[in-house]
Amino acid sequence: MLGDECFKQFQTFGKELLEWNKIHNLTGASCMESVLENIFDSLYPLKFIDEFESCMDIGSGGGFPALPLAIAKPQSQFFLIEPRAKRASFLQNISVQLGLKNVKVHSMRIEEVPISEVNNIALITSRALMDARNLIALSRKFLQSDGYFLFYKGTNFRQEMPSMSVEECFVRENRIYYYKHSRDL
Repeated sequence: MLGDECFKQFQTFGKELLEWNKIHNLTGASCMESVLENIFDSLYPLKFIDEFESCMDIGSGGGFPALPLAIAKPQSQFFLIEPRAKRASFLQNISVQLGLKNVKVHSMRIEEVPISEVNNIALITSRALMDARNLIALSRKFLQSDGYFLFYKGTNFRQEMPSMSVEECFVRENRIYYYKHSRDL
């Protein structure tokens, strides 16, 4: 159960995101209702994923799913990978504004992230960034041996991973949550 402080932080995050979005085009969300739906979408997997100490979010963009997860899981460390400077600046700014000491923003592409800075990660997340197979190939080296991938995918997932049955994933409306242990890939 999330406390009142989390909901205050979600509101602040949403307001700031909408303000920055007017100038910098950070996300497709254009109203608070849309932002709140994205927050809910980001948090939904907490119903079925294992506890984790660290998370790398690849292509963090406007902060989904990483920032809602970081707010909800203050005991976990989050590494946000975002190569676009304006988006990385927003992520850094809002993390400081919200007092999220568990968030570190890396303004670079996943291919440029030094393994010495980010390694032994328990959970790797990404939302609608690239083909799942490519994402796994690029990020597997950062994952601990008993770690998990959690990808927020749309209906195109069937083309990305034809050997993977949707029944093996968690589905809500048009969202497919691809949650797999590294040993199962």
